[in-house]
Amino acid sequence: MNKMEFMDKMNRDLAPLPEHERNELLDRCEECFRIGQEQGKTEEEIVAELDSPSSQPEARYEPAYAGSPYGGAPYNNPVPPPPQAWSAPAPGRQHEPDRDVPRFIGVGILLLFLNLLLAIPVFAALIAAFVSVCIAALTTMLAPLALVAETSLYGEFTNAKLMMSLGITGIGMILADVAFLFGKGLFRAIRAYAGWNYKTLKGRT
Repeated sequence: MNKMEFMDKMNRDLAPLPEHERNELLDRCEECFRIGQEQGKTEEEIVAELDSPSSQPEARYEPAYAGSPYGGAPYNNPVPPPPQAWSAPAPGRQHEPDRDVPRFIGVGILLLFLNLLLAIPVFAALIAAFVSVCIAALTTMLAPLALVAETSLYGEFTNAKLMMSLGITGIGMILADVAFLFGKGLFRAIRAYAGWNYKTLKGRT
């Protein structure tokens, strides 16, 4: 008897079983044929082993069908189950070291005094200077509008006043460029200093 004939016979003998139980046993048969062929056995040799009553006792599968209305396994020579797949044990969680609390508190206090006594006053002065430059740039760039307002109110317009307003506007444009570069550098400095504070306070964990 070859594999196809054996599987047909199994399918007929297992017909009274529910479909999922029948498919499970048929899958086990397929697994046995695959393992036997890998070991160099012929289909007839594998069938002979599966048909041998001493290879797998019938009682091994009877508990699975004990509650079945068919009264036990319908096939006298049940097929051995496929080998269980090995799974590696789940890796354990590594223990995380505790934070150095005294160091954390000490560094935090030192940074607090450093910021209050030095960093905050320095950055406050730089921010005030940046705001002053921005106001000066905005004010000088509005010189032509001031000339227009003066002319409309008092009616006094001269070429000297026009040239002066244009010159002041040019100075305002220069101050605007200076304010932009100064503000950009100040923002980078504040961000870098804040990052240094964070890294120093965090330290090693």
